[in-house]
Amino acid sequence: MARRYHPGGRLAASFFFARGGGDCSHAGLFATSIARQLVDNKALGMEQIIRAAFDRQILTHTLQDQWTQLVIEPLSRYDEKGDRRTLLIVVDALDECEEEGSIGILLRLLPQVGVCKDIRVKILVTSRPETPIRHGFKHIGEGSHHAFVLHDISSAIVNRDIQVFLEHRFLEIAAACYFPDSWPGTWTIKCMVELAGGLFIWAETACKFVEEDMFLTEERLGSLTNRIGDTLPEPQRQLDRIYTTVLSASVPNTCSQPEQKRIYDHLRLLLGAITTFFSTLPAGSLSKMLDVPIQVMLRILSRLHSILDFGEDPARPIRLCHDSFRDFLSNEKRCLDSRLFVDKKEAHARLVTRCVKVMSPLLKENICVQGGPGVLVSDVNISHVQKCLPPEAQYACLYWGRHLSLSGQSLFDDGDMHQFLREHALHWMEAMSWMGKTSEAIEAMTLLESIAEVRCPICNCSTVKGQKLTNVAGRRMQDQSRFGPRVQTVSDVRKIWYRAGTAAGLCFSCAVCTFEKCPAKDRGADHVPQLRKGFSSQAGALECSAANARRPLGRGQRCAVLARRQQAGVGIK
Repeated sequence: MARRYHPGGRLAASFFFARGGGDCSHAGLFATSIARQLVDNKALGMEQIIRAAFDRQILTHTLQDQWTQLVIEPLSRYDEKGDRRTLLIVVDALDECEEEGSIGILLRLLPQVGVCKDIRVKILVTSRPETPIRHGFKHIGEGSHHAFVLHDISSAIVNRDIQVFLEHRFLEIAAACYFPDSWPGTWTIKCMVELAGGLFIWAETACKFVEEDMFLTEERLGSLTNRIGDTLPEPQRQLDRIYTTVLSASVPNTCSQPEQKRIYDHLRLLLGAITTFFSTLPAGSLSKMLDVPIQVMLRILSRLHSILDFGEDPARPIRLCHDSFRDFLSNEKRCLDSRLFVDKKEAHARLVTRCVKVMSPLLKENICVQGGPGVLVSDVNISHVQKCLPPEAQYACLYWGRHLSLSGQSLFDDGDMHQFLREHALHWMEAMSWMGKTSEAIEAMTLLESIAEVRCPICNCSTVKGQKLTNVAGRRMQDQSRFGPRVQTVSDVRKIWYRAGTAAGLCFSCAVCTFEKCPAKDRGADHVPQLRKGFSSQAGALECSAANARRPLGRGQRCAVLARRQQAGVGIK
């Protein structure tokens, strides 16, 4: 549809969501991406209007404000001068947006194009019927949209389309493998149509699997069609079966049991990472991220063309051919082979470890080797930043916090993550600023706050994760969106880290053990340091911290100070 409307400038813009696709996996850049395409469409003449909106620091505004000022207002001012063309905006795979809240917001914003009276704008949205999508469309008036449900199409029509597709693909395979044009025959095509169960992804995966190895083409085709005598299960089970067949075929039967186990371990590690990543990486970077020799990884990848999209170019990112493979591999009820099943928490935990190992030897002060802390980030060539921070390092810096939060692990004193932050916290923040991702760094801090496990300094028992961690830091963290856009120099990073880091320090210090059996909980309550008159709670917390440093408290007194400070809403170190 986008290709059909593109000639003549009728395609106003398009946005294709992709889970695990980095900036394409969320709606943060949706409005700005649409606006940029409107600017590039010279036939519309909206460049000056949109650029004026950009000058008003629109990037710091909400998605609704960006959509109104960058898209709706320019379209409303468009003078078509007698040209009655209909413009099209394509939003593909909306269900792939990882932020459910953003899906609802977008579905409320898109119909606003109807206010543009002097121009006709249509929006094509494609999506699976997930719950947020269905609820979002319920709030759109019946006259404002038309739903076209693919599942309501007659199965005869769908099967005919799949048959045409298979006939075309097998002609290509026959030519490549020196078979006659009549290969593989009408009966085989019919079997394949039945096995597909109405799923084009099954048909495409099957064709890729058959053509992947020219010496095994007929054998692989037979492994699929020989099952036609079985009772045909639901389409999803057929899809799971072909995924299992493809993965099993990637491990040679001629290998010994120990060799097969080693190959399966590499296969599960590789596929677990690819299906868990929040953004794609090229083969070279993936090899460094997983600490797997590039030669070993390429040999494994060479047998997975039917489920992975990658080419000969080592700089090309590795992608899944279809998102259903991610769901299959992480669902124990669907992936019945324990050698292939990927536990999500374990995969995230492995990636946290690898992210830290990638960052630790690389992060340092002045990582981009610039003259001083006053150098503007915008003045440094992006190629130089990419040289100092290769793709695997940028991925590790950007996503280690999210992997940690989804791994089920805690953040506690003297743990591996604490040691990493103690040594490289400011270096990491500086690297994020060079990448233009300072606001994401502040968001990562809030994630760390939510998974921190605070321990009683007396008995070492722990509180619930994140309990009572909202005093000073909570209020500071909520203002994170104001900090990120203001970072222009390395010295700005230090200022922001001081603000957020000081708040986090007060935050973690103010929590106290709440377990009833804590032996030190109720001792020494009369020895709590008093605040100076006129001091705020934050300043008083620092004053108490200084007093405690000069006069160490006993075991029971220390726990009692924490308890009293928590009740008063004051943190101490």
